[in-house]
Amino acid sequence: MQLYVLSIIASLISSGLTINLNYLDPVKLQTKLSPAIQQDTALNIISQYLNNVEVEVNPIMFSNHKDVFSLRTTNGQLHIRASTGVAAVWGFNYYLKKYCKCQIAWQVQRVVIPSPLPDVDEVVIANDRFRYYQNVCTASYSFVWWKTDDWRSHVEWMALNGINLALAPVAQEAAWARIYRQLGMSEDDIKEHFTGPAFLAWLRMGNVHRWGGPLPQSWHDQQRDIQDKIVGLMFKLGMIPVFPAFNGHVPRAFKNIFPNMTLYNVTTWNRFDSEYCCNLFIDPKEPAFKTIGKMFLKEITAGTSTGNIYTVDPFNEVEVQPWSTSLVQETAKSIFSTISEMDKDAVWLLQNWMFVYNTMLWPLKRVKIFLTSVPNGRMLILDLQSEQSPQFDLYEMYYGQPFIWCMLHNFGGTLGMFGNMQTINEDVYKTRNRVYSTMLGIGLTPEGINQNYVVYDLMLESAWRLGPVEDLNKWVEDYAERRYGCNATATAWKYLLKSVYNFSGLNRMRGKYVVTRRPSFRIRPWAWYKSSDLFDALKGLIFSESCDSSGFIHDVVDVTRQALQYRIDQLYVNLSRDRFSNTIIFNYTITRFLDAMTDMENILATNDDFKVGQWVDSAKRMAPTTIDSYFYELNSRNQITLWGPKGEITDYACKQWAELIHYYYKPRWATFLEIALDAKMRNEIFDEKNAQAVVRYTVEEKFLTTTLDSLPADNTISLASNLYQKWAFVSNLDDLPCTLIKKNPERRTTLADTDIDGDDIIENNPSIVMLHPTKPAN
Repeated sequence: MQLYVLSIIASLISSGLTINLNYLDPVKLQTKLSPAIQQDTALNIISQYLNNVEVEVNPIMFSNHKDVFSLRTTNGQLHIRASTGVAAVWGFNYYLKKYCKCQIAWQVQRVVIPSPLPDVDEVVIANDRFRYYQNVCTASYSFVWWKTDDWRSHVEWMALNGINLALAPVAQEAAWARIYRQLGMSEDDIKEHFTGPAFLAWLRMGNVHRWGGPLPQSWHDQQRDIQDKIVGLMFKLGMIPVFPAFNGHVPRAFKNIFPNMTLYNVTTWNRFDSEYCCNLFIDPKEPAFKTIGKMFLKEITAGTSTGNIYTVDPFNEVEVQPWSTSLVQETAKSIFSTISEMDKDAVWLLQNWMFVYNTMLWPLKRVKIFLTSVPNGRMLILDLQSEQSPQFDLYEMYYGQPFIWCMLHNFGGTLGMFGNMQTINEDVYKTRNRVYSTMLGIGLTPEGINQNYVVYDLMLESAWRLGPVEDLNKWVEDYAERRYGCNATATAWKYLLKSVYNFSGLNRMRGKYVVTRRPSFRIRPWAWYKSSDLFDALKGLIFSESCDSSGFIHDVVDVTRQALQYRIDQLYVNLSRDRFSNTIIFNYTITRFLDAMTDMENILATNDDFKVGQWVDSAKRMAPTTIDSYFYELNSRNQITLWGPKGEITDYACKQWAELIHYYYKPRWATFLEIALDAKMRNEIFDEKNAQAVVRYTVEEKFLTTTLDSLPADNTISLASNLYQKWAFVSNLDDLPCTLIKKNPERRTTLADTDIDGDDIIENNPSIVMLHPTKPAN
């Protein structure tokens, strides 16, 4: 590895490469609006928590093109001076965390400011130019049912954490509807093209169309209102909103409307059939590519300013036919020329996921040609999953294009406690400080939020910390005190740190635990920690004294859920064994397995954060009519279960929510196991494939229209205590095997990222799980 890194450095030196940062200057990008406006906006946010505060915003405070804030208490008043509005709010949250031991998180917050105010006299300079936030999928997995107030609160959270670069909520489909009409598409064609709200991220990337649609005009109007208000708020804070640009994908109707236009087919995505997959791709040399691209940019920026940075992902998990280096090169040139002709200061923001997803389509020479087709410094790369699968060495610091070190962490918004806090506490600093590094910032890029907040909190601190946290045990102890308002859980968090938050493998983490898997006897559960550590953490929480905050209650539920999830995995292993025993033993193991699922349901029902209502009810509230409400609710239920009309990506976005356990996960396991037991009692061969088919039409498809009644709820702490006593010490349960795919320090390796469950499913005819080396073929 050392020789490889040295070769990268030598290559950069020999090429005389220097990064052009004139277009990525926060001093310019974050000062679209005056200091006075940013100051007032920051003060309005801070005043929600503290009145005796004075805020001053002055861009002269920028240090080497990086945000700065200073904090000082004088005569019982907090004085905040900052380079931008977002830096001022960031500084306030820094004060809350470090000096007042408070926390403002996604789902919970605890703000108790001492009086008199704790003394402070400190200046903090950001480590990087940018702190980025969002994945293109987050809009669908977490934000889809949000209204303006939800977005406003979240932008305030972004500012509190110093995020200065983020995807803007843009009414893309409203803009496209107007453009498509101008280009001659009928209303029926437009309805056939747009997906439902929950699947818009994949419509935009050219993966699917139509599924879950159509979109009513009221949706367009709501999204346009959100865009106008939230983008304006981002500018007022000195935050850089990233707008989308045209990526080349167009509706199928173009084939009839423009018979002489060169249009390419797109390969099937995740087994969707021709009714819903796929769209067409315009030849990048067609004049229409630029024409349509400019029409789109004009529409989405109408009535607002622009942040000069545009996100475009032309080949995200898709292959355009015919595929060639020439095609990707011309596409890169056309995209950049389109945005730069509309905006002379434009920068292209690109996720690196298309290179990682299928490395066979992207040999090194092709990636280099694609990236260097854009002028140096006019493309900003998101190294999307640096915490597990960094790619900046593979692509030689992106051949001179600047990049952001990102933590993806979560796929599909799934629940399950995990993370590698040791890695994010070290690697980001090492990469930043390397000679000839083209890293310009850090980023959070989860597909879904509202889980594992501790990992994100630590990652965000790397934006200002000068080096790694020296003692992570002490850090998580402080984290818990900020979150709970008590200091009695230090031991519990040390156990969490050494167990669930000590994941260091290359395995694909997709939330696919036994409880949320399609029933099968071919699953291979695994873990990277001991169950005893997890139950010791649970004991440390539920038997601690003086802790009684929303964050504490939330975490008690979460840790109990995790402990039961582990036990269910263990019980499944026994199920797979005992089905070859006698009927009585098999029936007993089934009963205990389903009993654990019932206990999980009961603990989840004690807290609204773990109920389906916030997701489904929000979807229905977005709908202005009864028929729209029906389709929106169908969208919301399908995405978290079947993900497609035929279960194309079943359980990808699975959620361990109370009602899902009650109405979906437990019934399908119960049905499957009932068929297996019946076959055993009849001395017949168990037909797993047909049993799964019965589960599909009796449980999975039925769930889309099942009435979801509210579930009874007990007291969280007393129930968690009872469940600990019931499940902490259970005989005849072995710890799950530790089957981590280890990193090779001499040669980084990444797994092929497909939807085939090759790494944790036992196949009848075992398939080869391909490992792609750091250096794919040239």
